[in-house]
Amino acid sequence: MSFDGFFLHHMTEELRQQLLYGRIQKINQPFNQELVLQIRSNRQNHKLLLSAHPVFSRIQLTRTAFENPAVPTTFIMVMRKYLQGATIENISQIENDRILEISVSNKNEIGDNVAATLIIEIMGKHSNIILMDKASGNIIEAIKHVGFSQNSYRTILPGSSYVTPPQTDKRNPFTISDEKLFEILQTEDLSARSLQKLFQGLGRDTATELSQCLTSDKLKTFRAFFA
Repeated sequence: MSFDGFFLHHMTEELRQQLLYGRIQKINQPFNQELVLQIRSNRQNHKLLLSAHPVFSRIQLTRTAFENPAVPTTFIMVMRKYLQGATIENISQIENDRILEISVSNKNEIGDNVAATLIIEIMGKHSNIILMDKASGNIIEAIKHVGFSQNSYRTILPGSSYVTPPQTDKRNPFTISDEKLFEILQTEDLSARSLQKLFQGLGRDTATELSQCLTSDKLKTFRAFFA
């Protein structure tokens, strides 16, 4: 199954069960575009891999032992400054998109509370891992910098305001009203390709499976699929 919004929805629920209110103990960057957080939660140690690789971008719990570079990058040093010792306050998905937010709280050098959000955008070659100051909405650091000349809509640089990726008019299949959903199911083409155009976060495999299920009692079947 592809890493689509549907997959991330269920991954988010798993991460919330495993990691919510856990403490980030270690942060490492074994590869240029990957980050590994070691988290102590529910009396267990967990390793969370965050990847912004252009082909293999993903989020997953892992037991793999990674070898870390001898010299830390500027990115990982900033991550350690803000995230080491932080408590995970919330883990949430943006709509049914491939964007995960990990909200954390920590203390700065003088003991003041600091709130930040680690944003993981799983978007192929545009995937990124971004740390944002929660109070100002400004980017603290990102694993990939994107200047104005590269993207006039979104500048991803330290100090810039964080802007979410452009939104579409697709519907969230988890929150759409029964009334609107019934209308769509009665009037629209329900092929896999059409479902991908109508609803957020459906990869080809998910859309194909859903299309094959929508043969009778479509409303009930749809709701059960996204339960």
